[in-house]
Amino acid sequence: MGHATEIVVFAGITILSLIIMYLINQVQENPYMDEIFHIRQVKHYCHGNFSVWDPMITTLPGLYLVTAGILKPFILLLDAELVCSVMGLRLINVLFQAGTFYVQREIYKTIHSPATVGKDVGRMAIMTAVTLTLFPLLYFFTFLYYTDPGSTFFVLLMYLFHLRGNKSLAAFMGGVSILFRQSNVVWVVFMAGLTAADVVQEWMKSQTHVKKKDITSAPTSDGQVILNFLKLLFTNFKSTPQNIVKLIANILIGSFYYICVIGLFGLFVHYNGGIVVGDKSQHEACLNFPQVFYFVSFSIFFLSPYTISPSRIINFILFSVNHVPFTVAFLAMSYALVNKYTYVHLYLISDNRHYTFYVWNKIYESRIPYIRYALIPAYYYGIFSLFQTMKHKNVFWKIVFSVCLLAATIPQKLLEFRYFILPYVIYRLNVKDVSWMNLLLEIIIYVLVNAFTIYMFIARPFKWADIVEPQRFMW
Repeated sequence: MGHATEIVVFAGITILSLIIMYLINQVQENPYMDEIFHIRQVKHYCHGNFSVWDPMITTLPGLYLVTAGILKPFILLLDAELVCSVMGLRLINVLFQAGTFYVQREIYKTIHSPATVGKDVGRMAIMTAVTLTLFPLLYFFTFLYYTDPGSTFFVLLMYLFHLRGNKSLAAFMGGVSILFRQSNVVWVVFMAGLTAADVVQEWMKSQTHVKKKDITSAPTSDGQVILNFLKLLFTNFKSTPQNIVKLIANILIGSFYYICVIGLFGLFVHYNGGIVVGDKSQHEACLNFPQVFYFVSFSIFFLSPYTISPSRIINFILFSVNHVPFTVAFLAMSYALVNKYTYVHLYLISDNRHYTFYVWNKIYESRIPYIRYALIPAYYYGIFSLFQTMKHKNVFWKIVFSVCLLAATIPQKLLEFRYFILPYVIYRLNVKDVSWMNLLLEIIIYVLVNAFTIYMFIARPFKWADIVEPQRFMW
């Protein structure tokens, strides 16, 4: 795809976003939902007052600081109230959308070489960036002054710098992303984990006393690679423990900048008394294990062109039949987790403006008895399919991603689809076997969902008995 065509595509997406933002501002001129707190806070920064803090805000001030920095030249030329109007502040997220578009394109090109996806890697990278720019969760919040677009941009920028070997700058961007949302520390850990995975693989290859075919991931199963790694650790621990020390040292050196960011974050948590700033009462951590199942369901739906097919279903059935003990153990463990660790946040069942309210009431709290348990086989298929889609990645990458996914989702008591944005986008950027038909179907799904959610927000407001302002449906 030529440079001129790329500019046209980018301009088209930006113009479409500006049109939708105009339409949304026509019907919702005032701050809506969490915008009330975000906009009230950033207006203080626009006026140069950095000593005021709204105790209802639970995230760090990254969004407000970056916004004030971007708008400062305009504030000096014009009036602060004019520049930091609701419309002006919402436009900040269109800038983040533009940056994320190019970052996603570069990440895809860096991960996927022409040898793996063909000579069309440049064109595929552009179309993947277009597709993910339209990803419904992220696309919707581009039009409101929320933290999600900025948070996603800086995490993906960290990922890009990491892939290109600039770990100091990657760690810095990770630190900035934490200022947007504290839970982004998980993705700094992800970068440290990827570094450790690379070091481990190089160390395994360097063990000349083990045959190369026994330590590479290509000709063996993931389980065999892990067994080989453990065998190497045990062998070296007995005979040459200095090799283990060298391995650990190389991991620490390679992850140094990430460790610094993680350490600083640990100090913040210690002195703050927790990860949340402001109102901690509705953001208490718990072990909500079914959150992983919700993420799997969410991902299987949006990734259905890659994860649902007759051949994949047949392979799943064969896998389940050939691994009966594993299947029974998974179903039993999942039943126990759903039974003992399902949490229902007050916001989930009391706020009918969010789609999660209807998902929960129509599915998980439906009149069909035990529906939440009947869905467990579907979760099993979803996990199987997601791992199959990522079978080209080495086992250490899959372990690191899985651990970070668990850390990002399980502690959250509230079922909130926005928590799934980053793991979903990172996963999707690593999907390898993409055809033009896959992309077309994926774009169709995204466009249909976007059309529905934006239409519902704009055209289908409703009233609450005790509030004059109209209420609107949103993610």
